[in-house]
Amino acid sequence: MARLSGPLIVGVQGMDEKSPRRRVLIVEDEPALRMTYERHFNPRYDLVFAASGAEAMRKLEETRPDVAVLDMRLPDTDGVELLRRIRTVQPRLPVIITTAYMSIQPQLKVLDLPYSDYIVKPFRPDELAARIDAAV
Repeated sequence: MARLSGPLIVGVQGMDEKSPRRRVLIVEDEPALRMTYERHFNPRYDLVFAASGAEAMRKLEETRPDVAVLDMRLPDTDGVELLRRIRTVQPRLPVIITTAYMSIQPQLKVLDLPYSDYIVKPFRPDELAARIDAAV
């Protein structure tokens, strides 16, 4: 996975207690990013984390999230295969893809794998929060 340079997190705007809490499954193998997501998104969302594709599938069944945030590069599978598996068990689940690669959108269109949105790393937490809110 490509290493990020520069600041990733600069704050999350618009997070208040009036918004309904959504359960968000975050599939990310980088511990530092998981901690960053937890620190910035925990006030707004009920977070469920998975560090691998196998763990993501277990958590998907156990927790029934409202939306999934899926990193495309995982230690046990690639994001495309995991997205395929997610679609077999929860075809309508909004999935937001995070990637360090700009070229993922054409690949997903060719494979006809539906997803809700994608965002290229590095990004600000408020950008991801806006996409999560729009997807649900």
